Amino acid sequence: MIQRILVAVGALVLLGLSGAGGAFAVETTVGASHVAEFDPLPLLGMDTAAAFSAFGPPREVFPVRGAEQGEDDVVFFYDSCLYLFWFRSRVWQVRFDRRFDGRVLGLAIGMSRTEVGQACARPLLPAGDSVYFDVLESPYPVRVRLVFDSEALTDIYIYRSDY
Repeated sequence: MIQRILVAVGALVLLGLSGAGGAFAVETTVGASHVAEFDPLPLLGMDTAAAFSAFGPPREVFPVRGAEQGEDDVVFFYDSCLYLFWFRSRVWQVRFDRRFDGRVLGLAIGMSRTEVGQACARPLLPAGDSVYFDVLESPYPVRVRLVFDSEALTDIYIYRSDY
């Protein structure tokens, strides 16, 4: 199944569809510098045509094995260090890794746990190297997972928690 999806996605990549992705980023000023504030919520539920229109073809496409059968994902990786995880031709999860240079939901890679706690105006649920919180401003259940390496924020995952 994954191979068929990858072949179909590969064909789309060969079409050379492109776009800017600018509709999801807003420039803001933090201190003396400009930082892109990225809104990941509109990405959840996006189909492949909308993703290609917004971001162009991904730099890489690869499978990710799930913990259980039926939980495998196809992932689009973009140069901005944005990952789109697909389930039934829709984005169900978005990831920003340690190389992402911007802000997501008011958070930035490299923030300490204390800074994250101060920036989030909601309860944080700790679990191992991560903390979680629910996004209440969405029409469907959305959860955020923040991954830390000792004290620094290294990864941000935003996902539909009803999948």
